[in-house]
Amino acid sequence: MIVRVNSTNIDEYEDFIKKHPKGLFQHSSKWAKVKSAWKWEAIMLKNENGKIIGSAAVLIRFVPVIKYSLFYVCRGFVADENDFETFDSLFDGLLQLAKEYKAYCIKIDPEIVIQNNHYKKHLLNKGFKELNAGCMDFENVQPRFVYCFDYNHLSEEELLLTFKADYRNRIRKAPKKGVEVKIMGPEALDDFVRIMHETGERDGFSTRPRVYFEQILNCMGEDARLYMAYYNGQAIAGTIAIKWGKNVMKYQYGASSNAHRNVYPNYALQWAMMQWGMECGCEVYDFGGISGDCQNPDNPHYGLWRFKHGFGGYMKEFIGEFDYIINKPVYTLYNLAMKIKK
Repeated sequence: MIVRVNSTNIDEYEDFIKKHPKGLFQHSSKWAKVKSAWKWEAIMLKNENGKIIGSAAVLIRFVPVIKYSLFYVCRGFVADENDFETFDSLFDGLLQLAKEYKAYCIKIDPEIVIQNNHYKKHLLNKGFKELNAGCMDFENVQPRFVYCFDYNHLSEEELLLTFKADYRNRIRKAPKKGVEVKIMGPEALDDFVRIMHETGERDGFSTRPRVYFEQILNCMGEDARLYMAYYNGQAIAGTIAIKWGKNVMKYQYGASSNAHRNVYPNYALQWAMMQWGMECGCEVYDFGGISGDCQNPDNPHYGLWRFKHGFGGYMKEFIGEFDYIINKPVYTLYNLAMKIKK
């Protein structure tokens, strides 16, 4: 039975996605408040005993002028990835919801690894269209490639031994050189945003406004932390980490000043976030997106991979991004308009 999530059962829903292995913070109503430009809806599939066996959360964006909307199922359904009967029930539930909102398309980018050929085949058989097939960089909404490591119930010393020797040394040297890592609140966001702008100018990417990061801290509550690194009382680097249940500790955003890089603030910050993951009993530490071609020294993202790779771990590739087109004329017109705007 498909049940719509509302104020009376939201706690039941949140508890399910926090405990399920496929549950991520992107599925939470908390994250929906961060993405306040979108409307959020979610459905649950319950068995005959009333137990939740799957859920789907969707962010809904209304297209200006015309009365249609885009459905975005960020990181897919929360369900056993090989239970296609549950997938079909949740998909049918979304289609019913799509009628209500006059959705012209359902976009989905499941966090399912590329090795699961059956999942991708099922999507295509349902009528989904693969986007950016074979993409190697950051063409999709969410990264197709991420870098991570498994905690494997290691102690701090055991985990440190999985890092490169010079990384262990830098983690230990940072506090000796005077770097102090602190867990901060919104009062430190001015420094974080300033350093983030400096990072964006150096590395060539656009940055978010202060209000966005403030929403993360306020809406995610105890599930998000702002870590700041200080040297001689000056903020020189910062990160935002998000945990979700015992599934994953996610390095979501990072910023570092051009000054004082020789005191290793970025290594100290990573270690602080990793320690938080250990305290929470998380299974995976997620460094976030990388390029699929990142091991190529000529790739502009090579340095990003090299930094993350020093902590051990492995690269993970997901099956990609797919669109289920409900109204083809509107879909074609909207995509054309976006290309012109870009």
